[in-house]
Amino acid sequence: MTLGSSPRKVIAGPNQKVKSVCGECNNEWMSRLERKSRPLVGSLMQDVSTPLDASQRALLAAWSVKTAMVLDSVNQRDRSSFYERCECERLRLDLTIPEKTTIWTGRYYGSSLGANGTDLWLGLPDKTRAARACVTTIIVGHLAVQALVIRRLPGYEQTSLFADSKVGPWGGLLIEVWPPQTPSVEWPPPLSFTNRGRTSIAALMDRWKIGKLVE
Repeated sequence: MTLGSSPRKVIAGPNQKVKSVCGECNNEWMSRLERKSRPLVGSLMQDVSTPLDASQRALLAAWSVKTAMVLDSVNQRDRSSFYERCECERLRLDLTIPEKTTIWTGRYYGSSLGANGTDLWLGLPDKTRAARACVTTIIVGHLAVQALVIRRLPGYEQTSLFADSKVGPWGGLLIEVWPPQTPSVEWPPPLSFTNRGRTSIAALMDRWKIGKLVE
């Protein structure tokens, strides 16, 4: 695993079997999605400037959420999985993206490979927890993808909730690809992620870590 200019991290036995994915899913619909998205994702990771229409953004969103779901199912050592089985089923059946999902994409000026996740709780002014959220950041080649999914807790389904990230030049670094707001967008964004400072890949991964550190 590499991240920006940090030393390469080599993990013994990096292959993991994901119990939530059966062989049929892995070899059928997930394989089809990978093959279909390969030309698009491949162009972006190889730094090819590309206009993204609504169908391409939907495909990129499906690929991103599929990847986020697999990563989520791997990391269950000290947390419960975020994505519910019904959400995974809907993605399998017709590539339905979970509700309250926002996906951004950006360009890294170098080339890296890595992924991480951030769990969030969204609260009300009285500090009552009203929603759980999960952020997945994927870096592959020059392509950076970040997916935020918010799920309201029972009793707060009609409550207006917004997730606030750290302050940063996100408007120049990221393009919102889901939900699609315009017929087409141009990739890459005006600014690129670097290795240091407010525009670093590390800053993107820390973008939603806005709470106080709890020991």
